[in-house]
Amino acid sequence: MNPIRALRDFLRGLVRVALLVSAATLAACGGGGDQFASGGIVGTGDAGVIAVGTISAFGPGSITVNGVRYTTATATVRFGGQPAAATALKLGMVVTVQGGATQPDGSVPATSVDYRPEVQGVVSGVDSASQAFTVLGQRVRTDRQTVFDGGTFATLVGQYVEVSGFRSSPGEMLATLVQIRPSVPPGAPLAVTGAAAQLDSAARSFFVGAQLVDYTQVPAALVPPGLANGVVVKAQGTMVGAGDRLFATTIELVATTLPAPEASNVELEGIVSGFANLGNFRVNGQLVDGRGATFEGGSAAALADGIKVEVEGRLTQGVVVATKIEIEEDATVTLDGLAEAVDASGGAVTVSSQRVATTQGTQFQDSSAAALRNFGLAAIAVGDRLSIRATHGAAGLVATRIERLDRSAPGPTQPDASAEGVISEFLSIADFKVGGRSVNASSATFAGGTAADLANGRRVEADGVLSGTILLATRITFKVDDPAAPGSVDIEGTIAGFVSAANFVVAGQRIDATGAAFDGGTAASLANGVRVEVVGTLVNGVLVARTVSVKAAPTDTTLEVEGQISNFVSIANFTVSGQHVDASKATIKNGSAADLANGRKCHVKGTVIAGVLVAITVELEDAPELQGASTKGQITNFVSASNFKVGGRSIDASGAKFEGGTAANLANGVQVEVEGKLVGTVLKADKVAFAD
Repeated sequence: MNPIRALRDFLRGLVRVALLVSAATLAACGGGGDQFASGGIVGTGDAGVIAVGTISAFGPGSITVNGVRYTTATATVRFGGQPAAATALKLGMVVTVQGGATQPDGSVPATSVDYRPEVQGVVSGVDSASQAFTVLGQRVRTDRQTVFDGGTFATLVGQYVEVSGFRSSPGEMLATLVQIRPSVPPGAPLAVTGAAAQLDSAARSFFVGAQLVDYTQVPAALVPPGLANGVVVKAQGTMVGAGDRLFATTIELVATTLPAPEASNVELEGIVSGFANLGNFRVNGQLVDGRGATFEGGSAAALADGIKVEVEGRLTQGVVVATKIEIEEDATVTLDGLAEAVDASGGAVTVSSQRVATTQGTQFQDSSAAALRNFGLAAIAVGDRLSIRATHGAAGLVATRIERLDRSAPGPTQPDASAEGVISEFLSIADFKVGGRSVNASSATFAGGTAADLANGRRVEADGVLSGTILLATRITFKVDDPAAPGSVDIEGTIAGFVSAANFVVAGQRIDATGAAFDGGTAASLANGVRVEVVGTLVNGVLVARTVSVKAAPTDTTLEVEGQISNFVSIANFTVSGQHVDASKATIKNGSAADLANGRKCHVKGTVIAGVLVAITVELEDAPELQGASTKGQITNFVSASNFKVGGRSIDASGAKFEGGTAANLANGVQVEVEGKLVGTVLKADKVAFAD
């Protein structure tokens, strides 16, 4: 038996027989703290077990939440209270699952699965230094576990998103899933959930985080009578008006306690808030007493506001009395390479001679052409390309996330897809075509021109990622027109939908390569998952290829580690997060080789050779001033040129150079891109570029 599963089952047994601390004793300690809900705490109570957590894997007729497999054959699935199919559930969604007794195989039959997004709206700014973004006044952080569906962090600005995650404060959350929708039908919902603040009953408005909600359009009879400061609400509308007001059409109150009967077994994942003491804190707004709990991943002393935890216990008079609290560690290692061995029974996979263990909570995602929904360790084959995020403990690497990629997929810094050709059907920066490919360049940077230069007839190369049939561009490069091939189209990406050399798809574009010249392979090399570059001419919507270049699959294992330097001997011999590093040929960011020393925090990226991480870059992360920070989006909280925000990041532009405008043009709502260095939490701007 898997020892982790055995331990979990043993602890569950303790939950069932433990003498629980009475809620009356807890009440004497006080029940204060911030009141805000997250993670889909919705639904109605049934006896048995209740879990709130992230979907980490799928199986035949099942989902895994908090390391437990829940069968969904007889479950009622609801999205925002409305019926939905189990097939609509996605990796990274935070759900509330209610179920019955644990079965002999360790699974639990789910009776209901409820999902509610935290926020739905258009991204107004991004903060690259913190990997955070702003939508409807909410600052949304991302981490190495965040699942992006339909795009990447680089493609967020100006896009409509739906975010699932955990609240860490009334105006901030950690995203577990970001669904990017570049093409949104009119009337798409704008919604935010959180604690109401600064309620003005006369003006009929309140704030959720930094978002002003105007409910003048809600009939008085439909305003919840319990609306008050500190109460968790969901405000939904379809329009943001003057002063960044969300004009709500509906307001509903959201429960902050678990919808379960007395003595239910509880498994709760989320972020600690309102921490008063070990017997009095909240997770996702739910009151928890941890005085009788055992701890994993840290000690009781590590418990504090902002810490991500998983709690197991029993519900007693509205309080979760914990028997176990696991402090969830952030992944510090990213490994990209080919699987050399798979030990399904031992729960591990080997990449570049490094054995990586899995747990019941490991997140599995298949981003290869196979796109298996029920992807897990048993589906991995030797030779599969894996991107693994892991923690490094005394026993070695433990995976928090395993993603399967096509062998020829681009590296972490390369675009997933690209298209080159002449712009047509130009409507806006977010809606035009390149060589017949629909492009949205709202999040793009520009080379050889600016957004104002986008126009029908201009030849460009668009690099980015696909969201359905739309290329979300991260970079637009203007090209010098080639009169010899005015209709030429150049597309790069991974083959999908392969039928024959005359019928396959690259980056969403149908290809006919029957008459093409091949480079790096032959027509026999074409198959799903193979990365190619195709140059040809569009004929009735089909790209008739003149040349097809078959891209070689990567052979090197890419490794990224983050942590403090230890065992420092020289630039060619030190350790980070247990990994031996040679940085003798690396580029050192935010410092120099002389700054490398024991205790310095850094992020190292390179390739693995004979077990040694041969670094390409070493980025120092604890320097007083970090170079290379940037943020992009709309200006908010403007006070002066030395005091405003973009993407939730505080900006001081008093010493900046300006492009496309001057300091006098700075104002709330103006779109800018800021580059500079971090001094504490403030971005000291070297350059401020105004959007065209």
